[in-house]
Amino acid sequence: MIEIIDRPLHMVAEDSLGSDEGLAARAAGVTASEIHAIAVGGRGTWRRILDDKLNGSKFRGNQHTKRGHEREPFLLAWACSNIALCAANVALFSHPDKTSILATPDGHGFDSSRGEFGVECKSHDYGWGDRDDIPADHYDQMQLGMFVTETRWWLYVWEVMGEDGTPTLDAPRYRWVERDDARIAKLLKEADAFMTWRAAGAPVADDDLPADVDEALAIVADARAAMAPHKKAEATALETIRVYASQEADEHGKKAAGTRAGFTFSITSTDVLDEDAWESAEPNTYREWADMVRRANEVRAMAMRLYTRKKASGRLTVTETKDAA
Repeated sequence: MIEIIDRPLHMVAEDSLGSDEGLAARAAGVTASEIHAIAVGGRGTWRRILDDKLNGSKFRGNQHTKRGHEREPFLLAWACSNIALCAANVALFSHPDKTSILATPDGHGFDSSRGEFGVECKSHDYGWGDRDDIPADHYDQMQLGMFVTETRWWLYVWEVMGEDGTPTLDAPRYRWVERDDARIAKLLKEADAFMTWRAAGAPVADDDLPADVDEALAIVADARAAMAPHKKAEATALETIRVYASQEADEHGKKAAGTRAGFTFSITSTDVLDEDAWESAEPNTYREWADMVRRANEVRAMAMRLYTRKKASGRLTVTETKDAA
């Protein structure tokens, strides 16, 4: 146990990956490193994760994951020296009440303004560049870690490696991640569904649905959930811009540029038939035209009753499954 944390955490194993008790506990529950795949994956993903739990993972790592493990102590030491008081961790913890939910923080710490926190260290490959966003799987991993450790903050520390395997940044970068209770609730719901499915013998959800199609549906559902708040924010912002542009526009429209983006508001006009003006100026010709239109519509309706053919078209509608279990 780390002395930095005054209250006792619910430790399941002193060594998460290097002890039989740690491996057994991980196999029996849902870990923070698995939760994103469980939450967004279909039955194919669930079966792969369950197979890894029961029979041992077939993935033995690659050059990137190996380098990540090698760099973790450096990143953690840098964080503990430059950001806040913290220490390394290899122990496996579970939530005190929901003991099937597990996490192994890379480190624990204490900050005067944020209190207790966990640490997650990652080495991104060279394609990551200068981005400062957090991958969705890492975000979910930290959120479940906060649930397990009953903390409100997590420290995310990362570096970017070059093609030659050396760091590209002058120093590691970091972000404080705050607890997201709404996301945690979603993750717990998916974890419960996975455990219920497992307890039921991992039944096949639909014999007629291929695994790749089920996975594709899961990807669509997750993408929609991720985009929903952004779409709402975009719609609100566009309305603000539209109101401003319409108020400020002249006969040609309005064009302007902001700090991050610009807009062009165009005004176009097209000729349309003014039936009121026609009827007022030439009532006889207007009535003749209106009568021809009426009769043409009647003839068409009669023909539709006698002469029809089928025209096939496909429409795909994807709806989220109510009960993932």
